[in-house]
Amino acid sequence: MNDTQDQVLDLVRRWATAERDGDADAFDALLTDDFAGIGPVGFVLDRQQWAARHRGDLKNHHFEILDPRARLHGDAAIVGGVQEQRTSVMGHEVNDSFRLTLVAVRQDGRWLIANIQLSGPLQSPSAPPPFARERS
Repeated sequence: MNDTQDQVLDLVRRWATAERDGDADAFDALLTDDFAGIGPVGFVLDRQQWAARHRGDLKNHHFEILDPRARLHGDAAIVGGVQEQRTSVMGHEVNDSFRLTLVAVRQDGRWLIANIQLSGPLQSPSAPPPFARERS
């Protein structure tokens, strides 16, 4: 791993800490102005909406990015990993793991997150997808 990859992974760690701690103000220093966050069921949030989740009833009891790997492409980096969380929101528990793809860009000499996309929750490759499961 090189220094640039370390800088990108440090950004991911700082973002995960802000998520875990519910630090809505920290996102100002972590996300680009045109940030887009795509949740696991397809909703899209801009930078202000992403931070506002933590000003509502969302509470992360555990939040960790497992096995993050950064691939560099000039002034952009793509980070893949698994987001593991224990979260309560709107009276529901969301205790799952999601596949994370995060795009970071270097702007004015510092790395910022431009895009996050989650998919999941994770399941075994041999399990039938939700749309193919029998309904009760």
